[in-house]
Amino acid sequence: MNLEHHPPIRGPHEVSFRQVEERDLPDLVRWLADPEVRAFFGDPADTIEAARKEYLDPDTCPVWRFVIEWRGRGVGEIQYYHHEADETWSAGIDIFIGDPDARGHGVGIEAVRVMLRFLFEEKHVHRALIDPETGNARAIHVYQRAGFKLDGVLRHNALEGARYVDTQYLSLLEDEWPAARAQWIEERGPIH
Repeated sequence: MNLEHHPPIRGPHEVSFRQVEERDLPDLVRWLADPEVRAFFGDPADTIEAARKEYLDPDTCPVWRFVIEWRGRGVGEIQYYHHEADETWSAGIDIFIGDPDARGHGVGIEAVRVMLRFLFEEKHVHRALIDPETGNARAIHVYQRAGFKLDGVLRHNALEGARYVDTQYLSLLEDEWPAARAQWIEERGPIH
């Protein structure tokens, strides 16, 4: 289910999140059509109606979807979810930077870190998970730099278009978050 009225999530630097709204659907369709995004999202929503169904209609598990804002404009999407409504001790993350002009500026790692800070320091989860395709080396590098550790490879874990793909399962535990947070501070300066 999409849960309504989630407050914005503010990062300490230039990245913040606000919940996806109807007005964001054209941007989502455009971002999902970008070749770099499409390479790892298979057959993403390619119409406003498909984007509405994917991003605004009820889902099978609790999921909160946000537009990533950088320097005052939307540049991508990030979400967190629980596999079951009562499984709030663990949260999964999905993310993409859809605006090509925002890539290569550290927006992705900053967004992941902002989400991790929210999950560990406000939601008090025990574990954060992410499962990029094994061929998505750029994303895997970002997630590991943010503190995620490799748990293993899940063979044929996703169906992207007409092909099955392997994904890497990465996690970060609550007792590992302080070191990941310290690395963030070392790289970017104080975070409040």
